[in-house]
Amino acid sequence: MKNPFTFLDEIMKNRLCVLVIFSLCALTFTGVETASAQSSTTALKIPDVVARVNGVDIQSKYIAFRLNMILKNVSRPLTIGEKTSIVKDLIEKEVVRELVHQQGKEKNLEADSDLIEKEMKALREPYSSDEEFEKALSARNITLQDLKNSMEVDIRARQLLNEQIKGKIDISDEDVKKYYEDNKQKFYRPESFRTRHILAALFPPKALRTQSISELQKNREYFVRIAEEKIDGIIKELKEGADFEELAKEKSDDESSRDRGGDLDIIYKGILDPAFDEAISKLKPGEISEKVTTRFGFHVIQLIEKHPPEQAPFDTMENSIQKFLFMEEAKKQVEVYIEGLRKQATIETFF
Repeated sequence: MKNPFTFLDEIMKNRLCVLVIFSLCALTFTGVETASAQSSTTALKIPDVVARVNGVDIQSKYIAFRLNMILKNVSRPLTIGEKTSIVKDLIEKEVVRELVHQQGKEKNLEADSDLIEKEMKALREPYSSDEEFEKALSARNITLQDLKNSMEVDIRARQLLNEQIKGKIDISDEDVKKYYEDNKQKFYRPESFRTRHILAALFPPKALRTQSISELQKNREYFVRIAEEKIDGIIKELKEGADFEELAKEKSDDESSRDRGGDLDIIYKGILDPAFDEAISKLKPGEISEKVTTRFGFHVIQLIEKHPPEQAPFDTMENSIQKFLFMEEAKKQVEVYIEGLRKQATIETFF
């Protein structure tokens, strides 16, 4: 069976997590840092330079930003020891990233300037002007050059790691079938639903793009009140006969589903916020929920379809299994390669 994709085309999407960390997450709801997260970071006394790889410094601001993101989304307070462990893991990831980047430079791999510009354009797109975009970055202590450097590093890393595994992995049809037969329990699909929703976000998208973190926190109570009033008004319109799909297109703050009338496609039980799951479980197809509160804001949900649990047939899972097996083998080969780079490098850590 021919491999349908390259390693980095699939898993190095996660290398663009640096873009997500530097930009998308920083400029959307999930990127709003809480005061407690910031103070927790400070309490760890992370040095300005956390590591040095062959003489190149890794700065703490990237680590601190990622740590704040993690702390904001944990369900309980973490101990200093747990936070320290997270920081060490983040530093390790940055060390590996820098190692691969340096090797790519040594091999004269050039990051495609057109691709960098394309990715930059996609990040700018939601903003009304370059000034607004740069203001949002500045509020998160990120510069345009940080963003471009990150893109360059990840594109070069993608090229290099693809080179290391190109033509070296072959996953046969027999391998795929055997994995399915040996792991049938993994292909049991839980109960699933197809739903629409309308979101009144805790922080309006425009505010996220134009206000600093401190401004957002200062005005939080006001935003919550406005969001709740908005969803209450939407529910009232629905009860009076308004079309759910049209109302979602007009008023939902979920930009990823708004143009589809709030359609979230097929989702499996246990994947979403527990409050969302609970609301869905009480609905019959066609019914609309009351107000549902999650960490994203206030929702009203319409159930479109409900599907019982089932064993997924082999033919529906074949491609996914093939990709999974390819990924597993690719990871092994990349780990061996990176370990070789580490042995040849001079690496210092300061945390």
